[in-house]
Amino acid sequence: MTASTVREWIVESINHIDSGETFTQEDFDAQPLAGWEEIKPKSGIFSSDQEPAYFAWMALRWWVNDDDIRAKDAEYGEMRKRQLQGFLEQMERQ
Repeated sequence: MTASTVREWIVESINHIDSGETFTQEDFDAQPLAGWEEIKPKSGIFSSDQEPAYFAWMALRWWVNDDDIRAKDAEYGEMRKRQLQGFLEQMERQ
């Protein structure tokens, strides 16, 4: 991936997953550090509506950690993919 900010990396990562490509711990670890201030929560109380990029980042982290569950349960994998797509749509509206 060629993203220069973590927000761009999130978008690219979700698009890779959506297109059926693999997304591994190595991919997650390769995220850029630049731009973190754009996605980190602004207050102690936050929601996915207010902070979709942060929630998308968390969902990517979960994606890496639950590959064994997705391998056993395709429906669960599709649900997680829809969740990522929803966060991406929210990010695009901001």
